[in-house]
Amino acid sequence: MTKEWLWWLGEFGLVAVVAVVAGFVTKDVPISILYGLFVGTVFFVLREHRRVASQLHQDVSNMKDEVLNLPTALSHRKDIDPFLKSIVNSEKEELLRLAKEADNGEIQLMARPILSTVVDIYNLARPGDKVVSTNSGVGWGTPHFDVVRQVNFELAQKGVHMTRIFIEDTTATPEDKKRLRQEMDRQKDHLHVRFIKESRLPPEVKKNSILIYDKLFSYGSYSKIMGTGIRQSLEVANFCARRDVVEKAQEMTENLIKLSEEYK
Repeated sequence: MTKEWLWWLGEFGLVAVVAVVAGFVTKDVPISILYGLFVGTVFFVLREHRRVASQLHQDVSNMKDEVLNLPTALSHRKDIDPFLKSIVNSEKEELLRLAKEADNGEIQLMARPILSTVVDIYNLARPGDKVVSTNSGVGWGTPHFDVVRQVNFELAQKGVHMTRIFIEDTTATPEDKKRLRQEMDRQKDHLHVRFIKESRLPPEVKKNSILIYDKLFSYGSYSKIMGTGIRQSLEVANFCARRDVVEKAQEMTENLIKLSEEYK
């Protein structure tokens, strides 16, 4: 007999006991039955409410435990990308910090520029790796993008095959196009630089992405346009390490390379 059936049997027994007691008190069997049913229903509603609330609390507690123990669980999985594991671990530490601060009634949110994460992604590349990135002007003119550019140059010097495909946005102004050429001129002596107009992009192409062949595919997005291309700012970063997703990204990138032209 399952626990659920035992619980229902207990509820029926409670109603029966109430009815018998009521029968002794009132000396009236119909009234005792009605009274027993009424009291039993009230008890049932109250106990069911407590049971549901208790189960909900337990489910929430289990979810918290699963979230906090996720990094530990992931550490025993060999099929999960190490970089994704490191991100989960860092998020856990941030969650624990916020939980401790919440006890004092005040929390401090730490904002980390996404371009700093971009640097971490590039640093996953090793000599001999093939890296292709696309860029439509996101982050240009900011100190963080200067760091990204320098990291790219250093990786190329170490033997990483670095290709950057610049995308000219359809909304680009003459000034934007000038800045685009300036940025391509700045990088062409260090990286393999290619160029393509947005109107020629296949629909599935991500305008701001990083592909490390056979390892990781990452792309950024933004919810709104902040002026023209050179003034856009990333808001969301996506990381994909599944083999099928990475292989599809590689096929898409090879097609994009054929559609683009080398910038000299």
